[in-house]
Order: sequence, then C-alpha cells, then structure tokens
Amino acid sequence: MSMMNIIGDISYVDNLTRDLLLSEKVNLVNALSQIEENSFVFNIKDENLEKAIDFNYISGFSKDIGNNDLLKKGEELSRILGMKYSSNNTKELIGQDLKIHSDKINEIYNEVISIDKKTEKLKAEIIETDNLINSLSSIKNFSIPIESLRDLEYFNYNFGVLSKGDINKLKKNYENILATVLHTGSTSEGEVYLIIYPSTLNEEIGRILRSLNWRDIEVPLEYKGTPANILEELDIKSKELALELNKVENDLELIKNKDAETIASVLNSLYIQARIEKAKEQMAQSSKFFYLSGWVAENDKQYMDSLLKEYKDLLVLYKSEKEVINLKAPTKLKNNFLFKPFESLVKMYGTPAYNELDPTPFLSISYMLLFGAMFGDLGQGAIIFLAGLLITKKMGNNMFGGILSRIGVSSMIFGTLYGSFFGFEHVIPALLIRPFENINTILISAIVAGIVLLIISYIYGMINAYKRRDLEEGLFGKEGLAGFLLYITLLLIGGGAILKVKIIPTFLGVIIIILSIIAMIFRQPLTHLIQGKRPLHGDDVSGYYIEGTFMIMETLLSILSGTVSFIRVGAFAISHVGLFMAFESMAKMVGTPVGAAIVLIFGNILVIALDGLIVFIQGLRLQYYELFSRYYKGDGIEFKPMNLNN
Repeated sequence: MSMMNIIGDISYVDNLTRDLLLSEKVNLVNALSQIEENSFVFNIKDENLEKAIDFNYISGFSKDIGNNDLLKKGEELSRILGMKYSSNNTKELIGQDLKIHSDKINEIYNEVISIDKKTEKLKAEIIETDNLINSLSSIKNFSIPIESLRDLEYFNYNFGVLSKGDINKLKKNYENILATVLHTGSTSEGEVYLIIYPSTLNEEIGRILRSLNWRDIEVPLEYKGTPANILEELDIKSKELALELNKVENDLELIKNKDAETIASVLNSLYIQARIEKAKEQMAQSSKFFYLSGWVAENDKQYMDSLLKEYKDLLVLYKSEKEVINLKAPTKLKNNFLFKPFESLVKMYGTPAYNELDPTPFLSISYMLLFGAMFGDLGQGAIIFLAGLLITKKMGNNMFGGILSRIGVSSMIFGTLYGSFFGFEHVIPALLIRPFENINTILISAIVAGIVLLIISYIYGMINAYKRRDLEEGLFGKEGLAGFLLYITLLLIGGGAILKVKIIPTFLGVIIIILSIIAMIFRQPLTHLIQGKRPLHGDDVSGYYIEGTFMIMETLLSILSGTVSFIRVGAFAISHVGLFMAFESMAKMVGTPVGAAIVLIFGNILVIALDGLIVFIQGLRLQYYELFSRYYKGDGIEFKPMNLNN
C-alpha cells in the first residue's frame, strides 16, 4: 500500500473525485487530519509556491447548499416515481454543470410533487371513507335517522362496540346505569349497542363506558339520514375517490413516461453528485486548491498516474506504508473465484493486518473439507449446492450463496466417497469408506486430519510472527517455534506409545520438551538478550514468571483439547448417517408407501436444515477456536475504496 496525496485546482475537484470513484482504487483518509499532523508534505519548488502559500488557509469542505437542495429533491423524485438512483451512466452532469440545469430539475420536481400531494390527499380520504364504511356497516339496520338523535334536547347518545366479556359486566350493572341500552348489530370485534342517557349524566356515563372498554362508533356531522342512507352516500364517494386517484396516478405515469430519459439523467446526475459530496467530506480545501489523501495499492500507482494526467498542474505524491507513521495501512484481500466468498467468514473474526498472511485460502480449503467430511451426502449436498446458486442469483448475495454452493460440492464429493445418497447407504457404492460401518477408522482419521491442520496453523503462526518482526512470539511463544516443537515432540512420543513403536528416543524427546517449556517461560528475557536490550525483565518479575507457569499449563491443555476437538468431525460424519437411519426406521413403522415417502422426505428436509446448520457452526468453531487462535490476530483495517455504491 502507498499513501497518495493530491493537491489540485479546486475548479475540477468534482470531476477528479468522480474519476476516482469510478476507479474504485482509492481508500480515502481524512486529509485535514493528515495536514494537521504534518503528514501531508510536499517539495516546495517554484511551481508549487502558490500551493505552499495556500497551505496556511486550509479548512474542510463545507456542504454546498445548492447541491444539497438538489439532492433532497432527487431523493423525493426517486421515492415518488419509483425510479432508483443508478450509477450505470457515469457521464452525467456534475458540480456546477448540474446547477446550470437546476431549472429543469425544479420544473420536473414541482410538477411531480404537486401530483404527489394530490395523490396522498386522495389516499388519506379513501382510507378515512373506508374506515367510516366499516364502522357504520355494524349499525346499517338502525332505521332512525341520525339527525333525530342529534336533535334530542335533553339527551345524549353513543354508538359503540363491546366485547363478550364486557357485555357480561354491562348486564350485571343494568340497574346502576341510568340509560337506555339497545343492541343494534354485530361485528367481528364484538356486539354493537346504542346508549341514550340524560345530558346531565354525561360525565358519569362516560366513566362507566370507559370501564367497559367501550369503543365509540363516530358519525361525522356532515352526514344525515339513516346509517343505510349514509352508507350509500359513502359508497358513491369511495368510488369517485378511487376514480380520481386512478386519474392522478395515470397523470404521474404520463409524466414519468414522457420525461423518462430526462428524469433518469437527472437522478443519475444527482446520485453521482451525492457520492461526490460524501467523498469531499474526507478532503480539505483552500481558496484555490483541494487536498486529498488516500491509500492505493502499490500495483495501482501506474494506473492512477495515467488517470490523473489529464488534470493540469496536479501535484501527486506517494509515500510507502513504512513512511506513514500515524496511520495503519489497510488490507486489500485478493482471492480467486473459489476462495472469494469465504472472505466474509474471515472478516467475521477480523480483517487481516497489513503485515499478516491472508488466511482465506487455508480457511476455504480446510472449511470445505471439514464440512464435506461431516456432512457427506451426494443428494443432500446437491440441494445445498442448488440453494447456494439460487441465493446468489435471486438475492444477489454472492458471499453466502457462494459459500453454500462450494460446501455443497464438498458434501457431494464426500457423499460419493461415503456411498450416501439422500441418506440411503446402498443406492450408490462407497468409493472409499462407509462411516457407520467403520466408526473407529473415521474417528482416528478425524484426529489425524486435525493434527495436519494444527501443524499448518503453527507454520502460519510463525510466518506471521516473522512478518510482524515479533521475535518473542515467533521463537519462544506458545504458537511460535518453541510451541511447535513441544507439540510435535508430544505427538511423536504419544503416537509411538499408541502404536508401540519408538519414533523418537525418549531421552531426546524429554530434552526437547524441557527446553521448549523453558524457552516459553523465559521468552521475554531471551528475546531481550538476543536484541541486546536491558533490562531483561519488566518491573513485575515475579508476576511475569507466575503468569508464565500458568501459561505452560494452559498450553498443554490447549494442545490436548485442540487435537481431540477434531474428533467431532468423525462423530458428526457418523451421526449424520445415524440420524437418517432413525427416519428410515420410522418410515418402515408407518406401513404404507405414501406415509413412508412422506417420513423420508421430511427426514431429508430436517437433516439438511438442522444437521446442516449444526455442521456449519461446528466447522466455524474449529476454524475460529482451534486454528485461528494459533496463527491469526485479525486486527487489521479493511481496504474500502470509495465508489458509487457506498
């Protein structure tokens, strides 16, 4: 990575920013911070003199009020017309050119917003009318005109709905209510009643009704006649409103179709300008110049130079990541088609540091092998593979869909080796082994595979320590050379004891173990001794050695548990077969071909969904806890180039 600093004439900042957005090769950093920390430096030559003078009058980019107003209008147009912003057309108007055409933008906006307001008003009236129709439908059989009730001089009235429980409460208190209560209809929510009571008891009746959870049915004052008459009037009004809404929506569609090209151009222009304005938040400006800082990949420098050469008097400076003291260089992952989707699993744990190996290839291969070994089935693997392709195509999720399709292929390969097809063990021949018939072999093979993966992890860890120039961890750490020798020696001694073969002389093995443990305990003073540093220890010497002793115990337990942990790969391979055998037994107990088929289909669905999820999680657990913990820190910063999509 290189830090690219750019100083250029402020008149073409929008055009240059657009070109950088399209290139998708620059990870912007805050230029103002770089300047304040004296990290934005350049040679003061005659041609740079004006830039140097203006350097004293730098500030951040303020938001362009004119552009901001246009962008808000663009968002409204996009919402109303259902036309999304697009970055497909990258030659649209930007910056000052966009402002020149603001009259056309405002003309379209004013016409569209006027129709939209009518639409919203009509929709609100339709909802209000429909709600009123629903309410009055419950009293449509009430034959007295509503105005007759309104004209009562000494009495008030209320229509309302009560639930069954509240009706019982009402019946128990009839004698305590000085009112006439009439049942007028029924709804799905309860029973409808009319209550008529003296005006002087308004507050008391209101309190009683609230205690009964009474829900009022309101009849607006502008409506007269019986409920049936009002419903007829409302029905006519509802149809008229629907016709008017349809006409207004057609008018909007006509505008959209008539000016489709212009509107699309406007939206694209506004979309691009919005991204430019967002990028400028990371830049600085003076009265005449703009200042930009960003990370670019070393192999993209030539491309950037060719891209920027069309801008006159542009000053472009590069600094290597070693020269940038105040910022950590971001990491740009580069993986091929096969490994690319697994980057998301790596990032869930953390982004690789710039001076750390990308674990994606190792994780991809090992994860596919682990999943396939635990979930080996030709038919079920094919379902997972097809599900991955479907998710990628329909939902556009290339990461998750890509992972599913790849582990599905792995499952199919192992299913062929196991001779398993949709759970059935005798449909296809086993090319290698049948897990349920060779339990011990499967469990031992799982541990051996785990040992191989752990050894690779130790090697990765030592390489990463070397890249970090971490002598202490690389040579004397529990994941470094000392830990690796301890692990290998314990394996050779333990394996020899199990196989009853002397792989390594016991005396030599004990010597290596003791020296490895001593190296791990005294890792700090040994490192300082090699580097010529003094003092050899920190301030808390006793605490350091107590911690070191406990670290040795933790390392020995980690070696044992980490190795044995891979036995779960074999266990899940066996349980995967056993789970479907249980469904086969249930299918036989059903007694009918149709019933048996249903049980077997359900069994496959359950195995794919439940067992597949469990195996997916267990594979991740082995990666994160047993492998990553030995070689991967993941404390890096992801390279996020500015582009038109974020």
